[in-house]
Amino acid sequence: MSCPTVRQRLVLTFLTSLALWGLYPAIAQNALTLQRNFRPDPIRLSGTAGGTVSLAAMAGVDANCRGFANTTPNHTLTLAETFPTLDLLVLTDNINHDPTLLLKGDNGIVICADNESRGRLPQIAQRLPRGSYQMWVGTKEPGQTITYQLSLSEIRQR
Repeated sequence: MSCPTVRQRLVLTFLTSLALWGLYPAIAQNALTLQRNFRPDPIRLSGTAGGTVSLAAMAGVDANCRGFANTTPNHTLTLAETFPTLDLLVLTDNINHDPTLLLKGDNGIVICADNESRGRLPQIAQRLPRGSYQMWVGTKEPGQTITYQLSLSEIRQR
């Protein structure tokens, strides 16, 4: 995997700045590389969740994963260094949507999240070592689709 060019980083910084000001709601990006002390913080990525494949099956371990997604991850995250805390929070505009989250690292880390934030939003906030991670945002019902924003921060959110 190649590193983003200076121009790509400038465009990403510009769009995430707009997101912080509410002028551009989120960045639709599948692959992201982060270093510690990234700015702006948080970064928000957008996407569409859902599919027909069980997240529990994709997790490949007994991680009590709930939800359904496509086999292709929604996002791939590369951490250039170990993060003492990285907070991943899935947000939706519709209170009736009930997303789930699967994080799977090339280092063997598998984390499933469901209702950690406000009793309905998936959130993972913990130390993550450097490496590559695949992220799937799922829905509770197979074949259902919802739009979401994935917020990434070095500070605990909500």
